[in-house]
Amino acid sequence: MNYCIFVQARLSSSRSPGKVLADIEGKPMLLRQLQRIRHGVNDIDVICVTSNDKSDDPIEELCSNNNFNFFRGSLNNVLQRYIDAADEFNIKNIIRIGGDDPLADYNSVTKLISEHKDEDFLYTSHRSGWPYGTASELIKVSALRKIATLTSEELYKEHIIPFFWHNPNRFSMKKVFSPESICRPEYYFSVDYEEDLQLIRNIFALLKSKGEFFSLKDVINLCDNQKDILEINKHLHSGFDF
Repeated sequence: MNYCIFVQARLSSSRSPGKVLADIEGKPMLLRQLQRIRHGVNDIDVICVTSNDKSDDPIEELCSNNNFNFFRGSLNNVLQRYIDAADEFNIKNIIRIGGDDPLADYNSVTKLISEHKDEDFLYTSHRSGWPYGTASELIKVSALRKIATLTSEELYKEHIIPFFWHNPNRFSMKKVFSPESICRPEYYFSVDYEEDLQLIRNIFALLKSKGEFFSLKDVINLCDNQKDILEINKHLHSGFDF
């Protein structure tokens, strides 16, 4: 496949263990995320990339029961997990989405693909891009193989993106900008803490009248008009630094 979406998820989170299966309006958070992405980008495969640790057996079960592809690899060496998954499914370019981002926007994915020429790394995750927790990155698998030959540091094996930031001269990189109508660098929708999870639950409850697949613009309009709902996690995050 030329492009494939990887949703990276595991249950052994250090800050909020099990959060990816937390209930949101009657469904596990991860399932809502996978279904929303597939609904918006139905011509690109979505694969849940999790670990082979026994603690992640429920993620495999969720994917199997809901007809989503999955791959299980190293728990801590996420870099190798991505490379192995790409080999398994014969993928050239990965669109990476975190499993703690239930409001990840499919328009970010399509924008990355439309902007991609042959760069190693494209990203919408910055202050002039998609809001925190709704963005994604496009990574050439060949760039991941290059990183694997250049470093053995645990930081870069567990967290893929920092190597690009710390070594920009080694790669062709491109910043992709969001429409002004959704650019909100002060909004934070990723789930790291219990307060973040409650915000997401509140958003889904308030927008359920629009159906399961309400848009990011719906979310932005809600938060613009009801700023008080963002107070719940505002003190916990600084958002993008760049």
